[in-house]
Amino acid sequence: MGIIITIANNKGGVGKTTLTCNLAHALTLKGGRALVVDTDSQCNSTSLLAGSGIAFQNSLYDILTSRDLVAQKAIVETNIKRIDLLPNISDTAVLEYDLSQNLPDNYAILRSKIRDYAKKTYQYVLIDTPPNLGFFSLSSLFAADFCIVPISAGSAYSIEGLLRVLAVIEKIQEDGNRDLRFLRLLVNNIDRRTAMGRLIVSELEDNFQGKMFETHIPRSTVFEQAEYTKTTVFGSHAATYGAKAYRELAAELRLILGNPD
Repeated sequence: MGIIITIANNKGGVGKTTLTCNLAHALTLKGGRALVVDTDSQCNSTSLLAGSGIAFQNSLYDILTSRDLVAQKAIVETNIKRIDLLPNISDTAVLEYDLSQNLPDNYAILRSKIRDYAKKTYQYVLIDTPPNLGFFSLSSLFAADFCIVPISAGSAYSIEGLLRVLAVIEKIQEDGNRDLRFLRLLVNNIDRRTAMGRLIVSELEDNFQGKMFETHIPRSTVFEQAEYTKTTVFGSHAATYGAKAYRELAAELRLILGNPD
């Protein structure tokens, strides 16, 4: 059985999409299959992994609005070997109001649609979420086994987002998903040459010892360059320090989950 990991933070700009797509690719470099689920109506994961060359008839929108449409009818292959995608479209944003009317029951829709099939079919399922803790982020947490919270080492405000997510995880454990566990926080976009970067990492290490990935993701333009060409850092930048960091992160994650290389 595979595992489902939601990538979440209440704050935008912490690198959720970059983390979701690059970690999925890094995990599959050692074998196995991964599914990326895009629940953000900005559709950044969809854009990165599908680009303009992959057509799809169904999306998360159709999964959420059709009683009978099963998840596998919306999942498409990407150009990256062993990575599939459940794509999203911007129209999904208009569903939030209606879906938020029957809570907490509607939080379970995504879980009921994807969980059983995804865990049987893929070794890793990574869910990219919006930059808030609205309906789609909460639904993603209801569907998941674990949550990774990325924070930007260049912003003190991302720590506030981390604390809010931790509180929400505890609430969801009580209200509907006893499977959910906080996995680790990930220090992202770190530049140890800056005083702010060093200060934030030091503060996190003091307060979240044992709850952080030892691997940190560096600030680097290679991620932006890769996304511009609609690929991950392993496309044309596989020899860079950024790619090395993601390989190390994938190895650490497998070790935590009991699946070492």
